Amino acid sequence: MKKTRLFLCLLALGFIPITSWSQQEDAEPDHSYKPMQVKLNEDGSKYIRFITWHQLWLEANSNQKSLRYSIRRSRLLAYAQISPRFLILTHFGLNNLNAGNLSANPNTQSDNQSSLLFLHDAWGEFAVIPEKFHVGTGLHYWNGISRLTNQSTLNMMTLDNPGAGNSDVRLFPWNNITTSDQFARHLGIYAKGSLGNFHYRVSANNARNNIGALGSVPSYQVDNSIGTGLWNYAGYFKYDFFDKESDKLPYFVGSYLGKKKVFSVGAGFLYHPDALAVNNLNDRESVTHFALDAFYDAPINDNIAVSALTAYYNYNYGSTDGFASGGLVPSSGSVIHGQVGVLFQNLKLMPYVTYNTADLEFTPETSNEFGLGLNYFINGHFAKITAEFTTGTRGATGAESSNIFRLQTHIFL
Repeated sequence: MKKTRLFLCLLALGFIPITSWSQQEDAEPDHSYKPMQVKLNEDGSKYIRFITWHQLWLEANSNQKSLRYSIRRSRLLAYAQISPRFLILTHFGLNNLNAGNLSANPNTQSDNQSSLLFLHDAWGEFAVIPEKFHVGTGLHYWNGISRLTNQSTLNMMTLDNPGAGNSDVRLFPWNNITTSDQFARHLGIYAKGSLGNFHYRVSANNARNNIGALGSVPSYQVDNSIGTGLWNYAGYFKYDFFDKESDKLPYFVGSYLGKKKVFSVGAGFLYHPDALAVNNLNDRESVTHFALDAFYDAPINDNIAVSALTAYYNYNYGSTDGFASGGLVPSSGSVIHGQVGVLFQNLKLMPYVTYNTADLEFTPETSNEFGLGLNYFINGHFAKITAEFTTGTRGATGAESSNIFRLQTHIFL
């Protein structure tokens, strides 16, 4: 009898792992996001956090003969809160890698740099008065002039930035991109903080060398060896009417997917004195940009949430007509942009529409772009698939409309 009991007990114990395996296989996998964070002390107040993401595109363009595959972004960001008063951040990666700019051997690459990683952000920050007044310096992203000028690429409501291919103003929220900065980042000093629900960020930046040919219209003439037009100044200010948004990092969230109720109104500027020269190096013009925007992102009920943004941009490159900036915002003028999306939580779907219109001195006609998109959230913004169709007409006389369809796989950890 004792041997029989012992045999039955051993048999039961032998089935326990098998039963647990079966339960594990049947259980729903845990897709919840756990930050990649290393604690540097017992309570976790000192830490290093790592974030990595890829955005992969398949694109059909009416101006191209075939489908094009590309890596839109591949990035790695790390920041460390080494004490309650100090923060350090490093961010590097690449953009827009496709078959046209792949390098057979990046180790020997000289002309085409698109397949190489580059530094996006590198700054250190000190909390003079925690939350209220922080000062930092380095290659930074604490930008004027609008919310979208400071947006995160991790959690955009749309597939990508506004003006991504059909209009005259490519990536127009980044108003001075490729003219005085390193891809929307400036080298300088910034201050930021929150006073209640009021948030501010201001910066003074050492402009990148940008030397153009002198002529009858303004051209960038920023030469750090001469000393004219070396600094520009930027700021963005906003007020949160409901939930307060975090400003630990500069990257504004594109949509909270119904997890917050946010309504903010903001305004910003960029002023670059004596950046442009006409006829000779001493005849100078200044660059002045400003923007106004409003952002609303909130749940309607347990199943539906809405996200909406509207913005007005004004660009001024001196007083002479016909100026071409050499950047992705080609000339003086204005842009109006709007976007609206509706999230259906139970379906994990978010259709959205976008529209922008640009009235620029550089072109005789207005440029318009309309977009229609759909997000499928596999796991929120951490894993999603987005399809987007955009159509638009540039402002050149007789310009034909262009159509672009993009499919994006987006994953970040």
